[in-house]
Amino acid sequence: MLIAYKRIRDNARNGLAVVSITRDACGGCFNKIPPQRQLDIRQRKKVIVCEHCGRILVDASILERD
Repeated sequence: MLIAYKRIRDNARNGLAVVSITRDACGGCFNKIPPQRQLDIRQRKKVIVCEHCGRILVDASILERD
């Protein structure tokens, strides 16, 4: 898992491997995420990656925690 994270981070332009969904789109590549996929992300049962850029998608509430 750590090797995959580092690979994603190295390939990303801005160095972000984990992004949240903003306005129904991926926070990295800004491609639209289907509603069913968004529901899966909010449930936090498995790791979900963006189909377009390969970044790990998380619920925005995770990134806001201290």
